[in-house]
Amino acid sequence: MAFLENFILLLINTVINEAAQHNQSIFDNPSDDNRVAFLDLFDQKVVALTETFLHTDVCNDFNDYTFDGFLQYSNTTFERILNDRFTINGFVLSPELVNKVKVLVYTILKVKEENSVYTGLIFTGFGEDEIYPQLIPINISMVVDNRLRYFVNENRIASISNYNNGAVCPFAQTDVINKILSGIDPSLNDVYHNNFGALFEKYNREILTILGDNDPEMSAQIQALDTRKLVFEYAQMNQQITRLNYIAPLMNAVSSLSKEDLAEMAESLIYLTYLKRRITNAEESVGGPVDVAIISKGDGFIWIKRKHYFKPELNQFYFDNYHKL
Repeated sequence: MAFLENFILLLINTVINEAAQHNQSIFDNPSDDNRVAFLDLFDQKVVALTETFLHTDVCNDFNDYTFDGFLQYSNTTFERILNDRFTINGFVLSPELVNKVKVLVYTILKVKEENSVYTGLIFTGFGEDEIYPQLIPINISMVVDNRLRYFVNENRIASISNYNNGAVCPFAQTDVINKILSGIDPSLNDVYHNNFGALFEKYNREILTILGDNDPEMSAQIQALDTRKLVFEYAQMNQQITRLNYIAPLMNAVSSLSKEDLAEMAESLIYLTYLKRRITNAEESVGGPVDVAIISKGDGFIWIKRKHYFKPELNQFYFDNYHKL
């Protein structure tokens, strides 16, 4: 129940922050007037977010999970959270709005989405009838009413075929590996796109200032321009250049590497991630000796490097006994 409580609280806080985005005091220090205005905006955000996930695929264990069943399981939790977040600040939620919040949580709880906290499991290797390997990631988040909330992350499935000769699939902390694959740090790429959009808007404002009241018709046309489409087109052009000049050549090289070289490449990518965090202020959640294994159709699972939880030189008897088996 604690996981569900955190899930509900996270969603409600997200909607509260969006509703109070331009004026946080409207929620933290509400007056009688702005309570009504805030709840109206909160209502709109709840409905909009629900609509966003209505047509998303549902997790396997929640296909037959009814709204009534969810309410029976979670009503007590909802009452406590809504009281803690709203009642103590003087907000009075109508029964209709309370029901909309419950529908929002129920809708997102059922579907396959990656914004929640989850644990990732990655299955990779060969099936009995497969010529090429596959990699299948599964996201597991929590158990609700004896139902496991999990789904196969189909966007991250990787397989080798006659049309796809190689793949590099980073998980968890992927920034350094993605930088090597694409030729640019993903966060820096986002900054470039945001700056490009901001510069476009500034350019339009400069033109409007120059025009002044001389040409109202042209000013109206400039104001009606949707710069987001141009920024999106700019991003698409950059992605195409990245695929052609960086990702495709690298994947072609990867597809021709030997098993030993692939193992060395994988270890090097992990080490570079560790090194970056070691020499910067980032959290060092990657580090230490790296385990390396190769899975092939002929040899199966083979360890290349594997760390022990003890010092081998102090426990020779373990290896003596192990090899006797």
